[in-house]
Amino acid sequence: MISDPLPRTQLWRPIGPPPGWYADPWRLSWWRWWDGYQWTPYLYGHYGAGPVVPASAPVEFVPKGPGIKGGGIAGIGIGIGFVASLAVAIGYLAAGPGHLDAHNPWVMLWSQLALWAGFLGAVVVASWRNGTRSLGRDYGLCWPKFHDVTAGITGGFLGRVPSTIVLVLIVLATTGFNSPNAAGREINGTTPEGTAGWVITVLFLVVGAPVVEELLFRGLIQGAFTRRLGATPAIFVTALIFCFAHVLNEGPVAPYVLFPPALILGYLKHRSGRLAPGMVAHATFNGLAFALLLVPAFR
Repeated sequence: MISDPLPRTQLWRPIGPPPGWYADPWRLSWWRWWDGYQWTPYLYGHYGAGPVVPASAPVEFVPKGPGIKGGGIAGIGIGIGFVASLAVAIGYLAAGPGHLDAHNPWVMLWSQLALWAGFLGAVVVASWRNGTRSLGRDYGLCWPKFHDVTAGITGGFLGRVPSTIVLVLIVLATTGFNSPNAAGREINGTTPEGTAGWVITVLFLVVGAPVVEELLFRGLIQGAFTRRLGATPAIFVTALIFCFAHVLNEGPVAPYVLFPPALILGYLKHRSGRLAPGMVAHATFNGLAFALLLVPAFR
């Protein structure tokens, strides 16, 4: 029989289970002595009883801000989305005339939907696995209020100012405003062609992208980094990820153009705790880009 390693006194009044050997909760040995009040350093295993290792619980992670775990899930979702989008382009190329028409509105539609399926999949999976299974509670998804609209429109205009200044300077330094300019296409992305192309572009820019991208980047990714790093570092890290995720579609200029508005979007999410102001700002920012496409020099 295993002996009691600690003497008892008449004042001993256990407040939990009676003193004895119990399975070690930290799994450092087979058994650990419970003295009636707390776990002790006394262990019992292969080599008998003795204070082999001091009792110490694993360091518990303390979140630095609100948010749920999901950085890895977000990375997987982004990867799946890009692969699915590429698969759509390859499928069209294999079934089409032998070349890929980037201006084809239906290629744009299905490749973008495939990309967003990966994005939204990550948002939903992270909420179900690590959150409350409510996009409102986990990410701050809600209908915009009046002050969300005003703050969002202001943020969208402020975010578009730096990139618009760069674009105007480039156009003025090259061909002027009288003819189409390649620099304008590089900064704004592909110019749509045909009625279907323009309609799809408007829906993507002003409706789809603000909802899907804000859910992923400011909802899931910024929340995960806020939980780990705190609010300010999370805003900057998320802005960098957001910018470089757009390089494939908008070219190497994207980080320079998108970083200022990405910071504004992150700040709006942090300040309000909701996604609505950022969605409005995102829609405003993209809507201004679409308006520039109506000017020949920016096509």
